[in-house]
Amino acid sequence: MRQGILFVDDDQNVLLGLQRMLRFMRDEWEMRFVDSGERALAALDREHFDAVVSDMRMPGMDGAELLAEVSRRYPGIVRVILSGYSEEEAVMRTVGPAHQFLAKPCPPQTLVEVIRRALELRRVLDPDLLRKLLAGIESLPSPSAAYFALVEYMDDPHASATGVADIIGRDVAMTAELLKLTNSAYFTAPSRVATPLQAVRILGFETLRALVLRIGIFRSFRGLPAMGRLMEELNRDSFLVARIARRIARSEGFDVRRMEEAFCAGMLSSIGLLVLLEHLPKPCGKARDAVEGGVSLLEAESHAFGATHVQVGAYLLGLWGFNKAVVEAVAFSGRPGAAPVSSMDVAGVVHVARVLAGPSPAYQIPGAPAETGLLPLDRDYLRSIGRMECWDEWRADADAERQS
Repeated sequence: MRQGILFVDDDQNVLLGLQRMLRFMRDEWEMRFVDSGERALAALDREHFDAVVSDMRMPGMDGAELLAEVSRRYPGIVRVILSGYSEEEAVMRTVGPAHQFLAKPCPPQTLVEVIRRALELRRVLDPDLLRKLLAGIESLPSPSAAYFALVEYMDDPHASATGVADIIGRDVAMTAELLKLTNSAYFTAPSRVATPLQAVRILGFETLRALVLRIGIFRSFRGLPAMGRLMEELNRDSFLVARIARRIARSEGFDVRRMEEAFCAGMLSSIGLLVLLEHLPKPCGKARDAVEGGVSLLEAESHAFGATHVQVGAYLLGLWGFNKAVVEAVAFSGRPGAAPVSSMDVAGVVHVARVLAGPSPAYQIPGAPAETGLLPLDRDYLRSIGRMECWDEWRADADAERQS
């Protein structure tokens, strides 16, 4: 069955151009083209669509208003802004309901890849499936008040390092834990960090927010005798994945923002596993037994829970308002080839880092072969982007990170 894609732009020449440009997608997409927000909503009332791609500036109902209404009426629809507006950051602040922002002119293959990837993410994070799974958990872990205050504050375009540090400083326990982590071997601070402001300036906003989230979630598991040691092992493991991911991202020439996203996604990729271990111990035992019997990790989790720990983690990060790029990277980190890409992306970096870090402590089985519990390497993905030959170099990076 073809997927329905609705394109909205008040310029008929743009619509005609899109029709010509995307003709090669007719076997995969059922496409409709309308010239106003009002006509788009009327089309949505009549037909099923999987994605809406809208211009930003339109007379009457503009792209921001249209996608806000689409989000309210049809929350499952993928929403994309395709705009000639030059200030991308301003657009992203204005259009909260947009999943993706693309600037005109946009190459057809880029547009197709973004829409395909967004649709695949929607499939991977099936809200009905994950809601049903998590509904059996009486009390999900909740981020701290400091985390929610940070999320709200960082949405302000005028947010500053001083303001972020002030929010963290109001929580004494959070401050102590943050400074402890920042001064630990997990980070390479040039000198001892003594204040939240120093931590913010060294780590950056996204890493800081990821740390605050992680500290708050880990707090909820502390004091549980059966979980204490495993929690600490998982903590060390997730930071190892994050550090290896950062090394690989650097070697791949990622810019600072994408390197930070790789580090954050690596650090948060085990959040879903924490939840499953604590709240669904029997299915966890079944998954572990299946892994010990030779079943692949993701297949074992899918049979035991109906979903994998990366799906659960990405779903929770989305609920908690985390960076969309990090949510996507965690969601695809198990199988990066599930999303169409033509080059190494953040999910691919985190995937490779997870494989190189070895089995998660939750799936390390004494006496079992070394590959037991190891996430299977997505070789097809690496071959398709021409990076399989980098494996030995990445393995050396991982070994260096373990020894640092």
